[in-house]
Amino acid sequence: MGYSNYRDQPFAKRFATMGDEAEGVYQDATPLGKTTRFGFRRPQGIKFGALPDPVKHMPDFITTTHLVEVCGLGRDGILKSIKVSKYEALKLWDKIAKQLGLLGVCVFVWNSSTRQFIVLNWKAIVDEVAYSKRKHGGPLAFENDGNEYYPLDWERLKDKAQLVGAWD
Repeated sequence: MGYSNYRDQPFAKRFATMGDEAEGVYQDATPLGKTTRFGFRRPQGIKFGALPDPVKHMPDFITTTHLVEVCGLGRDGILKSIKVSKYEALKLWDKIAKQLGLLGVCVFVWNSSTRQFIVLNWKAIVDEVAYSKRKHGGPLAFENDGNEYYPLDWERLKDKAQLVGAWD
């Protein structure tokens, strides 16, 4: 069965490729210089859901200056991957990164619809989550699993970005 939109695909099919495009763009564009994998990528051999949230939500990459979380969004222009559990875990990782002598966590966001990417420091994410909480009265919940997330608007994120780039 063909699906016209990524979001219309069954979750299991989306999960199998989730983040691949955004991570590929990040690795090709290298907006923060040389990088290597830091966090897990669909690990096998353990029940991933049983791990503590800070372990499940380790940032994806490390550079000489930052831990980097990579996210993607599409046509609707709303970043939905900052779940409450991920936000709390990344807040902890930001502190750990600073204790390790890095500048903290930053977030790379790939917009597959506009073919643009942005890099935001952690403070910008904290500010946008606070704005989202005020605007929506708290986090929203996904219909399929009830996980709560903070919807973040692409245009607002782009305005706060430390770096905006295009990729093809």
